[in-house]
Amino acid sequence: MGTQRKLHPVARLLEALEAEDIRFMLIGMSAAIVQGVMETTLDVDLWIDLPKRQYMRVQKIARSVGCAVAANTVVYAEDGTPVNFVYEVNGLGAFASERKNSEPLAFRGKIIPVLKLERILKSKETIRRDKDLPHIIHIRELLRCRCALKAKTTKTRKKTKP
Repeated sequence: MGTQRKLHPVARLLEALEAEDIRFMLIGMSAAIVQGVMETTLDVDLWIDLPKRQYMRVQKIARSVGCAVAANTVVYAEDGTPVNFVYEVNGLGAFASERKNSEPLAFRGKIIPVLKLERILKSKETIRRDKDLPHIIHIRELLRCRCALKAKTTKTRKKTKP
């Protein structure tokens, strides 16, 4: 008998959502950090592709993997990580259209869809909560650096072509 891999408590929740065919994507600062933004965050934000009124279905799944329910849209994983279930994101389109603006990236030992930085930035700029203001600066800075690096790489390639 093979050994079963030990999954992070949040990864167990993600697997349980997948097993129930509930589509989701990582958003917010966790998604920005996975993409290289130098910041910290305590919580995990998951955009759930269900109507908000079905929050009890998501809570039930979360409880089945050991999460403690704190509110209709918030649970705590076994390690204490707060997980926020988001059903609508301000400043962005519908889940299906925004899923096109995601990319599969590693998070807690799983490959999951992660909303791209440009879209995270758009949402944060729309909401403009006080806590988002430094995040907006850090996301803009990383995007600016990436753009400059891409321009430099393109310029270098053009010079080296015969």
